[in-house]
Amino acid sequence: MTTPSPQLNHLFTPLKIGAFTVKNRIVSTGHLSHFAVAGLPSERHFNYWVTKARGGVGLIVTEDQAVHPSGGSESSVIQAYRDECVEPFRRITSAVHEHGAKIVAQLFHPGSNWFPTREEGLPLWSVGPISASFNVESSHEIDREEIQEVIQSFASCAVRMKEAGLDGVELMGAHGFLMEQFFSPRTNRRTDEYGGSEENRLRFGKELLATVRQAVGPDFTVGMRISGDQFQRGGLTLDDMKRICAALADTGNVDYLSVSIGIGGSVIPPMYVASGAFVYLAAGIKEEVDIPVFCAGRVVDPIKAEDILAKNQADMVAMTRACICDPELPVKAQEERLDEIRYCIGCNEGCWGRSQQKLPITCALNPSAGREEEMKITPAPAKKKVMVIGGGLAGMEAARVAALRGHSVALYEQGTELGGQLQIAARAPGRQDMAEPVRYYRRQFELLNVDVHLGTDVTPEVVEREAADAVIVATGGVAARGSFPGSDNSNVVLARDVLSGKAEVGKKVVVHSMDRSTEGFTTADFLLESGHEVELLIPHAMAPLAAEQITFIFIMTRIARKGGKITMGLDVASFDGNTLVLGGVFDSGVEAREGIDTLVVSRGSKANDGLYKSLKGRVKELYVIGQALAPRKMLESTLDGLRVARTI
Repeated sequence: MTTPSPQLNHLFTPLKIGAFTVKNRIVSTGHLSHFAVAGLPSERHFNYWVTKARGGVGLIVTEDQAVHPSGGSESSVIQAYRDECVEPFRRITSAVHEHGAKIVAQLFHPGSNWFPTREEGLPLWSVGPISASFNVESSHEIDREEIQEVIQSFASCAVRMKEAGLDGVELMGAHGFLMEQFFSPRTNRRTDEYGGSEENRLRFGKELLATVRQAVGPDFTVGMRISGDQFQRGGLTLDDMKRICAALADTGNVDYLSVSIGIGGSVIPPMYVASGAFVYLAAGIKEEVDIPVFCAGRVVDPIKAEDILAKNQADMVAMTRACICDPELPVKAQEERLDEIRYCIGCNEGCWGRSQQKLPITCALNPSAGREEEMKITPAPAKKKVMVIGGGLAGMEAARVAALRGHSVALYEQGTELGGQLQIAARAPGRQDMAEPVRYYRRQFELLNVDVHLGTDVTPEVVEREAADAVIVATGGVAARGSFPGSDNSNVVLARDVLSGKAEVGKKVVVHSMDRSTEGFTTADFLLESGHEVELLIPHAMAPLAAEQITFIFIMTRIARKGGKITMGLDVASFDGNTLVLGGVFDSGVEAREGIDTLVVSRGSKANDGLYKSLKGRVKELYVIGQALAPRKMLESTLDGLRVARTI
């Protein structure tokens, strides 16, 4: 066994949690994957969790598993209320244990805080007739008999998990789900013994803990996930949760508390949130209880995790998205290979963003996540000379994977630095982490002997001269400009040129965001930060479809707080001099904006595929990937690079 790095002694110290002991303090907390097939654990689950265990994580908490048909009848959610889930879990648990990790099942009933459609058409059961953040439909207020039915369902599901060989269960009492709906005065308006005073509001949780403990016995760990602060007007605060957690711990029926934040979508901090910003919640609760306390909140760096533990702010540190982005993070940290870690940047694109669309989760920077077997990287049958043209995300991933498979790889980039649009995006305020992947790939290229050529303009003649066995074109996309009257004026500039410093911008600015992504929004934020007067023009009536929900909310909040004007439902009709004419998207109305110094346009990208087209028929093995194939998001760029490099 590898000796822990001296600088990470706390992180790699074992900890007893109820009936089991973990080998280190890194926990992957529960997160819905949508990997289930017909409501049961799948082969995809097996590969996903076993990969985490192999990577060295101390504790894995499964995704939310439904304990009752009224709280998760979708086929993509594990239905722990079915006996059929036991056998597939036995296989998963055995494989996880082989790698020295522990695994705990998260059991939940969402109450009213769930998606608006359920496959069986059942009503939502809740503490009262309330709607919540995921939906607008009113729920069914459960009566005393139904409360006991739900409690017994939790207990029977816990017994199934024990039979399947898991190390414990975690009862979900966070994120606005059913148990927290009972706890909170904001949602609990009952007048019976389960509502009113704090003692009554805790009755459901205490009865649930007692029933589960009686069902599984003392030799099985029972934990609970809670929100340290709901961050909602009239909701539970840290002071409330200190009292509540102390009361729950005093029952003797709970072995640990995993402290999260917020309700619904607010629980996944995007890159705008500093690492460890919410650790104080766990630290506050830890002062009140004598059982292990887990912290969460965008901790992606082992050094930061070590600092939290050294300060006794928590006993376990959630590095959930960090271990999706790089499942080998624990092993790399323990072996003092911190510079080899692929660090999560908090983009939320492949994880939370896809989960909200009910799609199987993955990672924008690690598209192998959730596809571990399908995208396994194996040695190439024959070593080839591979030429990768373009140093953006797609090209860098293709070069890494091709070199990892044993090929001789040369990467050519026209610019003076790697990263492409990542470097531009990183110039917006709060988004400096967008450049982090460049650091990772530079280090990988050093380790894998990838020959990097910067400032090199590749022509078909250069390609023919290099005589590579395989050529991958990853030349990215070029910004689309638009064709309205006045679009060619000198005071009409591109958003990415503003961010990169290529464009001059006057005092009074309109940012026209047409691409349904974040480029226009982050450019508006950039300009406001620089002292410009900004109106953000969004022709769509809804949030941009390509932007992840939480990130979008954070950006819009930043723009509003800085005094930016946000206008929806109007599109640019023409721009003449300093007069901007806007037309209604949903009606024939027309408005004018006078004295506009600069119009900033964000209309997405067009494939920069000229080189690829010119090489067709001249190169035997030719591929095009990323935005050069079709402008899409980061996830598709890395996935393209991975897929193609695996086939060479």
